[in-house]
Amino acid sequence: MLAAPLAVAQWLLMSPVGSASAQAMADRLASCKNESDNTQARIQACSWVVDNSKDDEDLRSEALLQRGVLYEFAGDKEAAIKDYGEVIELDPSSAVAYFNRGNAYDQLGDHDRAIADYTQAIKLDPTDPDIFNNRGQAYDNKGESELAIADYSESIRLSRDNSRAFFNRGLAYASKGDFDLAVSDFSEAIKLDPRDVDAFVNRGAVYEEMGNQAAARADYRKALAIEPDHEDAKEGLSRLGK
Repeated sequence: MLAAPLAVAQWLLMSPVGSASAQAMADRLASCKNESDNTQARIQACSWVVDNSKDDEDLRSEALLQRGVLYEFAGDKEAAIKDYGEVIELDPSSAVAYFNRGNAYDQLGDHDRAIADYTQAIKLDPTDPDIFNNRGQAYDNKGESELAIADYSESIRLSRDNSRAFFNRGLAYASKGDFDLAVSDFSEAIKLDPRDVDAFVNRGAVYEEMGNQAAARADYRKALAIEPDHEDAKEGLSRLGK
C-alpha cells in the first residue's frame, strides 16, 4: 500500500526545498508510517506531510492514503472517506484508494457506494481476491446472494487459500438452503484455518438444519474448545440437549 523506503530517498534527492525541510518531511513521513507509534501521533504526522507537500502529488497522495487508513481504524469513517477521495482525485488509477473507500462505505451501511468503489477497484486491479470477497459481502448485505456467490467464487479462483471467501460463500449457500454446498465450503474454510470458530458454529447450524444432530453437536463442541464462551455454540448444544 505504501511506497518503499527507496522512494522516500529518491524524493529527498529530487526535492527542490532546502535540506532541513527535506529532512523534516522525511521524519514526519516516517512517523506517519510508524506502526509502533500511537494513532493520534501518526495522524498528526500524516497531516503535517499533507499540508506541506502540496507541490508533490505522489507524496501528498501517500500521506493521505495512510491517514485515511488511520482514520478508518480509529472509527472515523467519514474522515477516512474524505482522504481516500482526495487520493482518487490525485491518482484516479489507485485501486487501493477505491478499495479502502469501499470498505469504509460498507462499514457505514452504504452498500451501493461500496459496490461502486469495489467495481472500480476491480477494473483497475482484477487480480486482487480481497476486492471480490468484499464486494461479495456488500452484495450479501443487500440480499443479492447470487451476485455475492459469484464474487466469492472469483475470489477463490484467484486465491485457493482464501479461507474467508470459502466461509462467506458457505454463509450465502446456507441462506439459500443449499446445505450440501454450504457444508463443503465451511469444511474447506476449516481446513485452511482450523481455529475458525465461526466456521465450526455455522457448519454445526447447517448440520442441525439437515437433521444430522451428531455432526452438529460435534461442531458446536469443537467451537467451544476453541472459544469456551461462544454464545451461539453454547445455545446450539443447549438446543440439542448436549
